[in-house]
Amino acid sequence: MTFAEVRPATGHGPPDPFRRTLRGRAPQVDPTAYVAPTAVLAGAVRVGPGAVVLDGAVVTAESAPVCLGEESIVMENAVVRGAGRHPTEVGARTLIGPGAHVSGARIGDECMVATRASVFNGAHVADGVLVAIGAIVHVGTVLPTGTTVPMQHIAVGDPCRILPPEQAPQAHELVDRIGFTAMVFDHDTSGLDLRACMSWLCGTYSRALRRTHAES
Repeated sequence: MTFAEVRPATGHGPPDPFRRTLRGRAPQVDPTAYVAPTAVLAGAVRVGPGAVVLDGAVVTAESAPVCLGEESIVMENAVVRGAGRHPTEVGARTLIGPGAHVSGARIGDECMVATRASVFNGAHVADGVLVAIGAIVHVGTVLPTGTTVPMQHIAVGDPCRILPPEQAPQAHELVDRIGFTAMVFDHDTSGLDLRACMSWLCGTYSRALRRTHAES
């Protein structure tokens, strides 16, 4: 499979802010794919044959690679991110809807992550899954083939439980057992209150982000 490597502009004029190298890795786009002029591709991103990335979308291999499968679609203002020890894979003919958020997750073929839905680090979404409008697939969750997460519902765990919005406190308890920061940042903050947790998280993460962009 042949991919065209997208490099920042050189010579006269400023670099292209929408196509960026991170950690020495430039995005690669199949010649048959379409990436809108205002979509951001950054780092070790591979856009597969016939895939489409629309205006305002951000696809960033911040600290792990991102691969968009054949004829997949990332719609306007969606964010697709590879994060930490979690690469992101979006399968063939899968649609990531407007304003959706996918971070460090594996998503199978023929899936739909609808408008404003979120799929978090370490999640594994099998083939033919619907994550409906505003739904959440939380860290470390596994969704079997053919699962539907209804609008505004929350999927948590392996095996997964799918909870309605009014059971958000129970979902929080399940996420606490998994350990959000342990899954996302490889660091257990369960003994800290919110302010201490955020102090550690933002200090650590901001340093890592500054290093990533300084090395670019």
